[in-house]
Amino acid sequence: MEESTIFNLKNFKSKILPTITVCGSALFLMHGKVSADQIDNTNQKQASVQTLDQNNTNTNGTSGTDNNNNSDAATAQASSQAADNGQNVNNQQNTNTDAAADQAGANKQATTDNNQETVTYDTKDNGNYAAVDNASLNTNGQLNIDGWHATNDAKGKDYHYVIVLDQDNKEIARQNVTDDAVARPDVQRVHNVYGAGQSGFNVQFNLSKSVLANTSSIRIISRYSSDPYGNQNNIDYWFAPITVDRKNYGYLDIVSVSNGQLNVGGWNTTNQAADKPYHIIMVVDQTTGQTVAQQLVTGDNQRDDIARIYTQIDGAGQSGFNVHFSLNQLNLNHKLQVVSRYSTSKDGMGSNVDYYFTPITTGNYTNQGNLDSFNVSNGQTLTITGWHADDISKLENNHFLILFDNTANKQVASVNATTVARPDVARAFPSVATAGQSGYKVSFDLAGINLVPGHSYSVVSRYSTSAEDNGGGGQYTDYWFAPVNYSQQASAIDSIKTTKDGVQVAGWMASDYAAGRDNAYVLIMNNGKEVARQKVELFARPDVAKAFPGLYNSANSGFNTLVKLDPTRLTGNLQVLLRFSGSADGNVDCVDQWSKNYSTSAGGFDEINVLDSSIYVSGWHASEQTADKPYQFLIFIDQNTGKEIYRQQVLDTNNSRPDLAKAYPQILDSDKAGFKLGFTIPSSLDHHTVRIIHRFTNDVYGNGNSVDMWSDPISIHNNRWAWPFPSTGQGSFMGAQLFGVNPGGEFRQNGFHDGLDFGAYDHPGSQVHAIHSGTIVGVGYTAGLDWYVLEDTGEYLIVYQEAFSNRGNINVVPGQKIEVGDVIGNRDTSHVHIGITREHNFNRALAKSFTNDGTWLNPLEIIRNGLNG
Repeated sequence: MEESTIFNLKNFKSKILPTITVCGSALFLMHGKVSADQIDNTNQKQASVQTLDQNNTNTNGTSGTDNNNNSDAATAQASSQAADNGQNVNNQQNTNTDAAADQAGANKQATTDNNQETVTYDTKDNGNYAAVDNASLNTNGQLNIDGWHATNDAKGKDYHYVIVLDQDNKEIARQNVTDDAVARPDVQRVHNVYGAGQSGFNVQFNLSKSVLANTSSIRIISRYSSDPYGNQNNIDYWFAPITVDRKNYGYLDIVSVSNGQLNVGGWNTTNQAADKPYHIIMVVDQTTGQTVAQQLVTGDNQRDDIARIYTQIDGAGQSGFNVHFSLNQLNLNHKLQVVSRYSTSKDGMGSNVDYYFTPITTGNYTNQGNLDSFNVSNGQTLTITGWHADDISKLENNHFLILFDNTANKQVASVNATTVARPDVARAFPSVATAGQSGYKVSFDLAGINLVPGHSYSVVSRYSTSAEDNGGGGQYTDYWFAPVNYSQQASAIDSIKTTKDGVQVAGWMASDYAAGRDNAYVLIMNNGKEVARQKVELFARPDVAKAFPGLYNSANSGFNTLVKLDPTRLTGNLQVLLRFSGSADGNVDCVDQWSKNYSTSAGGFDEINVLDSSIYVSGWHASEQTADKPYQFLIFIDQNTGKEIYRQQVLDTNNSRPDLAKAYPQILDSDKAGFKLGFTIPSSLDHHTVRIIHRFTNDVYGNGNSVDMWSDPISIHNNRWAWPFPSTGQGSFMGAQLFGVNPGGEFRQNGFHDGLDFGAYDHPGSQVHAIHSGTIVGVGYTAGLDWYVLEDTGEYLIVYQEAFSNRGNINVVPGQKIEVGDVIGNRDTSHVHIGITREHNFNRALAKSFTNDGTWLNPLEIIRNGLNG
């Protein structure tokens, strides 16, 4: 017959309930997957408390008629099969006790043949009614059953038995309850059948240890029989099977380490252990697969709290244990699992039932940590903070911080660490149970540990089972943090300013090598050589300590001093040297730090604006050497020749420049280094690329002792068109000289002139100047052109021809870069012919010399209008 599980028998009112599995008080709470001599490998989980007293008021199970279908099972027991004994078992029914209340009014009178006996029950009701209101097993192995059974077929069967069968339908026990009938007027009101008012029973069975250990379910039979022993002429009611709790429950309350021993406490209870008198606690090393320790549970094992929760488990009140194992037997870094075993043998080698608790160590711990701070900033103590999270600390519960000298390969110091809460670590490592209490903060007296500059040190966080010394005498787990090199130094120049009295410098300096070197100096170095020094007393700099906590005495690292010197002696680069020295004069046993290079002279041109006829120049120039140089000049140097072509004194000087005072505080008078000058462009400057010199000088004419600053190359109209004879400019032309077809030019083929002729009469002068900047791409000779020069501007090809009778009169060579106004050569003929074309192949252009098809362009128009310069 199929079994099913229900949780409250009162809730079921159906006439036929094929299977009932009682849970709560009627069943045994189960935990784990276990059977005799088998292992429960499920993880331990604390069982929840359930209500243990469960009532059952519905009629349930099967009638005696159902027994005809179980004749094979029934003939194997003392409980006789109804069909074999000829009893009437065909009337069993299962009706709802709440749905038939109106049958009380249907009672009828019946008259017997021998006398006029009046009855008050319904003689025509052929039902067989019953219910188990409560079935429970207590911690002493006692089965308690409350219920009722009523049927007209019980008439003449004066003996009432309650029989208990096991899962194989073998009889476990029976009791005659005839004389202990329980009044049930509630049943009488619902089922008006024979004896219903006295149909109740309340019976207890003391089950044997063997039965409890080996029975998975029980079945209850209520029997009315005419036989005093309940074996013949019976009417039975078979109740649905009730499951016996065979689950295995347990929990570890205590896992701790002290005095070199592992203490394990908890409880384990199961009905399967009822016939196994020996309780053994074992430690299994899952890493090696071996049992490394075991102990028989003796002494006080009383657990009344477990008895109250697991009332259905035999012996639950005696399920406790508290044992100790020597740590010499155990490796806490292996995966260790505690096993509770009930056995028929004292050595645990008999018939057993085991409960495997969740491993007490994983063998694969998350060993995580961080060194937050290695702080020597006050010069007095080393303070170490950080965290080390590892659940091995539950067992290795003594925490040490060890300072180890890697260079000398020895321990320097150790201290017992106090736990610091670290909720941030708990959030980062939620799987590590101890992460929230993984922090530490310890301090060492620097005078006592004597840190050696240049050595490498490691901080080691250790969890140990031993509280002695550094914990090395027990089992321990270390976390080595990244080495700290005690060889650091740092400094900064916060401000530096040159005055007429010297260099005012402020900043900070700190070094791990400063211990024992108590003399601090600030030296001014010029081009690598000392020019002055000043001893300083360092003051508090908490900002530096915060930024550099691992730097020795960084909290007392500040200085602000004037180093006296003559600023006019400073040239080139200036540096500040910061020194700790073991001698009072700062010359012996020194540790130095150098600042960056500071220029003693700087400047720049802010604006150089070349207009059509004027130029405007502004900028700034500061130098340590200007104190004795009151005059300022702008000097213009031709970029191509390197020769000066113009100079003018700057009178608008000493302009305020607070931006420069901030950027170049080390340079004298940088706050008033501005200058500006504007003037009309002289012809000597026009059409040149120049570099401008700003000069400080002690000479009224701009010579003498000077400090110069040079600009980048500047174009002064060098990207414009210009006339080949600047002194004449455009001048005048006759018709035959002009480009194109003009009167006077009829003698030419097609009357077309492909250029513009500058005659010696109308454009006097021998030097032919470049009319545009560009590159010389050719110098050659052709009949009719004489010697000629080709210049490529990028867009145009310019030809200078018919002006040079020989190569010696030409000043340029192919590949040369020229600027507008540069001298191409010296004219020694009657004119110079200038042609302009966009055809960069001169031979192709030359072939179109007398063709007005756009190959050649009008030079007069291009030069005059500055087209596409």
